[in-house]
Amino acid sequence: MDDDADLIERFLALARGEDQALLAFLPPFDDAVLVPGTATTVRTPFVAHDINGAPAVDQLAGTMAGAVLDFCIPRAKTEKANAEYRETGSTSSLVALVEQARDLFVKSEKSGEGGELLLFLLMERLLHRPQLLSKMALKTNTQVHVHGSDGIHASLADDGVLDVYWGESKLYASSSDAFKDCFESIAPYLSPDGDSRRRQDLLLVRDHLNVDEARLAAHLLEYFDDSNPKTLQVRWNGVCLVGFDHANYPNIAALTDANRAAVTAAVKRWHKTVFSRVEQFEVLSVGIDLFCIPMPDVATLRARVLERMGVK
Repeated sequence: MDDDADLIERFLALARGEDQALLAFLPPFDDAVLVPGTATTVRTPFVAHDINGAPAVDQLAGTMAGAVLDFCIPRAKTEKANAEYRETGSTSSLVALVEQARDLFVKSEKSGEGGELLLFLLMERLLHRPQLLSKMALKTNTQVHVHGSDGIHASLADDGVLDVYWGESKLYASSSDAFKDCFESIAPYLSPDGDSRRRQDLLLVRDHLNVDEARLAAHLLEYFDDSNPKTLQVRWNGVCLVGFDHANYPNIAALTDANRAAVTAAVKRWHKTVFSRVEQFEVLSVGIDLFCIPMPDVATLRARVLERMGVK
């Protein structure tokens, strides 16, 4: 058991970054809520405001851009560059990796990759579920989005169960479109038998597992070996990011009673929408973490992230 506990602790340690800066720019409006009649937990953060009353979109974009290396580049490559820095004092290899990561992004302000990057941050920094696969690193055409799910993360439980989280992110101007398209996209990965998309992503995990410590990697790969009984201990889950434009954007740190009541009513409407989509796509009993993020303007956030990364 001590050996298993050590593996679990080492796996948890793979989650990168501190959550405080992200929480400062994306504070929660209320506690996480389990939508009645489902296994979906909804968190509703809002973009914070600065002391001048302006939404901190640029600061959030900077935090997102600062995670581009972690998001795009496999741990083995960053560790090799870190080792070179420790040995030589030169950051040239790290700088080269940052440039490589930036070059992987589609050069378009309409790209959905900003949402994927934010979902990665929320998974690693807030939920502490490490990335299993760096799909961006597998791109062969930098002007084409990666196929399949928007992210694959996991957690390892004390009882030996490996919880795999299939990610899907949608940043749309319309909340109704974002909710619908998000659940429509992720539902095939959460069905009991899965489909070709899930099987394809599992093959990628097996062949490109983003874990550079040999013994831990060997342990995890047992869960993806069809001949190993550990495959019976893999549980499928979803993690979703739904971001959308929200008019008259509220500063949730300085709400009047009337404004708080209006935001609470909006949140309840979004919860009802979540239930209807979870029911529609038949994933009522599947564990799903949903980040519902109203934004001042989705397009502005996308543009700011690219600017902060130096991508034109």
